[in-house]
Amino acid sequence: MRKTLVLAMIGALAAGAMVGGATVALAQADIIKERQENRKQAGAAMRAIKGIIDAKGPTAGAVEQAAKLKTLEVAFGNMFPAGSDKGETKALPTIWSDSAGFKAAGAASIAAYDKLAVAAGSGDMAALTAAFGDAGKTCGACHDKYRAKAN
Repeated sequence: MRKTLVLAMIGALAAGAMVGGATVALAQADIIKERQENRKQAGAAMRAIKGIIDAKGPTAGAVEQAAKLKTLEVAFGNMFPAGSDKGETKALPTIWSDSAGFKAAGAASIAAYDKLAVAAGSGDMAALTAAFGDAGKTCGACHDKYRAKAN
């Protein structure tokens, strides 16, 4: 009886460890999916602003999109906990090994999105176009250093 009880407890502990491991793996997959969804929304906001520029206005519609970009970027910077480099992700290891650089790149994007919002609110299409180009450069700079290239 005692041996059966010990074996049952060992089995329960092993099952608990497996469930705990699976929970960690699911949590990592969830954060990766959240990052991917965040970037999809950021891409949609950039495309919306590009559409406004291509249509030559009015620039006011880009204010909301610039604010959305900033909100998404602030959240994105917090979506890289330790261990979330495993799974279907294009995040490069430099995100974790160069955390300060990654945070600085995010801060540069946030500043660019603030300038984009101001330019959009000004009604000046040339200012919006220039700010959009600058915002795109901050996106590209981060992609170049912290994101794996598509196959």
